[in-house]
Amino acid sequence: MRALMLHKIGQPENLSLEEVASLKPGPGEVLVDMHAAAVNFPDLLTIEGKYQFRPELPFAPGKEGAGIVAAVGDGVTRVKPGDRVMIQVEYGSFAEQALAPEHECYLVPDSIPFDEAASIGIAFQTSYMALFDRANIQPGETVLVTAASGSVGIAAMQLAKQHGCKVVAGLTTPSKEDVARKNGADHVIDLSVDDPKNSIRDQVYALTDGEGVDVVIEMVGGEVFHGAIRSIKFRGRLIVVGFTSGVIAEMKTNYVLLKNIAVIGVDRGQYRDKEIDWMHRAQDEIFQLCVEGKIGMPVQAHFPMEEIVDAFDLIRGRKIQGKVVLEIRK
Repeated sequence: MRALMLHKIGQPENLSLEEVASLKPGPGEVLVDMHAAAVNFPDLLTIEGKYQFRPELPFAPGKEGAGIVAAVGDGVTRVKPGDRVMIQVEYGSFAEQALAPEHECYLVPDSIPFDEAASIGIAFQTSYMALFDRANIQPGETVLVTAASGSVGIAAMQLAKQHGCKVVAGLTTPSKEDVARKNGADHVIDLSVDDPKNSIRDQVYALTDGEGVDVVIEMVGGEVFHGAIRSIKFRGRLIVVGFTSGVIAEMKTNYVLLKNIAVIGVDRGQYRDKEIDWMHRAQDEIFQLCVEGKIGMPVQAHFPMEEIVDAFDLIRGRKIQGKVVLEIRK
């Protein structure tokens, strides 16, 4: 089979498309003939050796994708050969075959094409957990989503809007306002301004009659985090999802106390491994909303395996407006 292999930590340019041995599922494992894989920012971090999980070299990157079950190992009961599945793994989806633990396979409805199935896992699962389990959003609340034009931001805006919330999109690239509006944003603020610590608060206050927002889904870090936390109203919640700026913010806890707010983290990987049944119920609901046409991840571009560097260039160039999909099989 063909796989995009990484032999040394570096950049996407270090990936090589190679013929490698076919895989066999062990106990509790599922072998999937891959049709599509999503290309994500965490994949770039993994290639650079900056992600919290570091596979042993050489390996094929890729944390999510979709295809058809080819074989199952002993003890597998959730899926069977021939099933259409989405997989969520630490690495391995950038290949014609991938192995996934049984609990990391999710049955895909027939009406959802493989490229869409490959695109909705990480983004919608992360947003679902952040909004409903960690923030416990309620209809009528106002939600600020930073990095709103990325896939997790798009998913968060769609889910919040679907739940009856008012959505404020925070953009580091203001020219992407149309993307935010199409995916549920009622208002847009500019995160790229000078002095974001004060400006973000001022922009939010101007939109909310000086009250602030109930919930922030924060993915940028750095000074954007400090501006976002200052824009929260009494008893509001800020959910830390990531640090796309590369800067992890430090927080003074007296601010949390004085404003009676909560700062909460969410790590999708731990939910995936520790809350297996909960995750499958959540994904079933996500799939159902997709089937009903109420949510969906826009696929920005498709690339063959030979053009993986071009796919990552959209991420490195901050040109993402949805998902980038690697075509494994047509």
